[in-house]
Amino acid sequence: MIQFIKKERDAFNIFGADAKRMIFINLIYHIAFPFIIIFGSAFVLRITGGNNALAIIYNWGFFMGLIAGYLVNGQLMKVGVSIRPLFVVGMMLSVVPLSILMFFGRDAGYGVILYGAVMGMGNGIYWACRNFLTMLVTTDGNRNLFSSVEQFVIIFFNALIPLLFGTFILGNNASEASKLQAYRYTSIVVVGITLFAAWMILRSSFRNPTISRFVYWKCCAMWNTQRLLSFFVGTVESGFMVLMTLLILNAAGDESVLGKIEFGTAIVSVLSIYVVGRISKPQHRSRIMLAGATSLVIGGTVLAFTIPHKEMLFGLITLSFLGVVMMKVCQVIADPMIHSAFRATYLSSIEWSSQMEKKDSYAFVMDNEYFMNGGRICGGLVFLVLASLITSGGVESLKIAAGQGLFPLLDSLASNAQKGGAGVLGALRYTFIILALLQLVSAYLVYRIGSLRRASIAKPD
Repeated sequence: MIQFIKKERDAFNIFGADAKRMIFINLIYHIAFPFIIIFGSAFVLRITGGNNALAIIYNWGFFMGLIAGYLVNGQLMKVGVSIRPLFVVGMMLSVVPLSILMFFGRDAGYGVILYGAVMGMGNGIYWACRNFLTMLVTTDGNRNLFSSVEQFVIIFFNALIPLLFGTFILGNNASEASKLQAYRYTSIVVVGITLFAAWMILRSSFRNPTISRFVYWKCCAMWNTQRLLSFFVGTVESGFMVLMTLLILNAAGDESVLGKIEFGTAIVSVLSIYVVGRISKPQHRSRIMLAGATSLVIGGTVLAFTIPHKEMLFGLITLSFLGVVMMKVCQVIADPMIHSAFRATYLSSIEWSSQMEKKDSYAFVMDNEYFMNGGRICGGLVFLVLASLITSGGVESLKIAAGQGLFPLLDSLASNAQKGGAGVLGALRYTFIILALLQLVSAYLVYRIGSLRRASIAKPD
């Protein structure tokens, strides 16, 4: 055991001091992050009486805010604003609006999109700074391990925080008023944790990058392939970030069940992804992505065949509940594999494309967000359209609503996406397998990007 610990400690020596500091800051912040992502959607679902469409719309605001955050961050760094206070502002904007929503947003209605947009802007600034600094403090040789350590931290706290909050704080027998109070006071704790992470950033010595022009539309073949990869990974991220929470709350139970499932299933992947990161090399990224996509296809297939059935299995659990658990198990295996392969590929693509095209690397960080968040919005749209088609029995009602304007269309989607409805369960039944199949394309795109990079290296000057 001593030798094992020594070996693992030595493995971290491939990281410089700034990379180690980034890992520690990320660790602190990700204590708060699950509450933002998982329970933000759960809270919106609770205060809107189970309106799944408003939960999706809230997240659409979040995704659009992400793009705005990257743009604002780029403009501010372009005129010389230091990256450290920007990092801090992004962190705080990602949590404070959620706390305000939980205290004062009970009757927000479609206004939840504004809360989501401000939080998204904060996250956009945060992730712009984080991605840019991560690229600067890592190398192609240690990005597999760095990305896996990031996913290890994310998965661990994505499991622990839902268990602590959903199961031990909310509990099964808590009244509605008590649950709302728990959300509010926990949000204050989350703000406090984020303040500590912000303090760590202000004490750091991260250097300020130089940014010039950062919006381009025409790029090289490698980056165009990366754009497609970002879009397809974005579609499945909507499943990871939003739809999985809706699946558990609609088909399995309340937040206490959500917490138990998140914790129990995360144990399956938290060690495996670390091992993958330790032993894998850059040329293995497409295989890692393929393994994650295959896991999702298996989970989506099991879910599609089990979610309509309420029969008891061995007198213990219903078949539909088992399908939800299996989908979650397959997701937590797939999630870190897809993200570690994607992030390592993404960071290397930025580095190489910037060198090949002689463009500022932030231009590629920014450009990626257009396609990533476009994919996230598209993934949520797949769910809403499927729910409406199943509920209304065809496309005619959607055409009529769309012809009347945006808000009639949203009202139509919302009415067809009420909690527990046949349209919702039917859409959840098929959405995951659709998103999973798209990740088979992602695995090919990772391979293609690697091939283009190897070709560019071999090409004579």
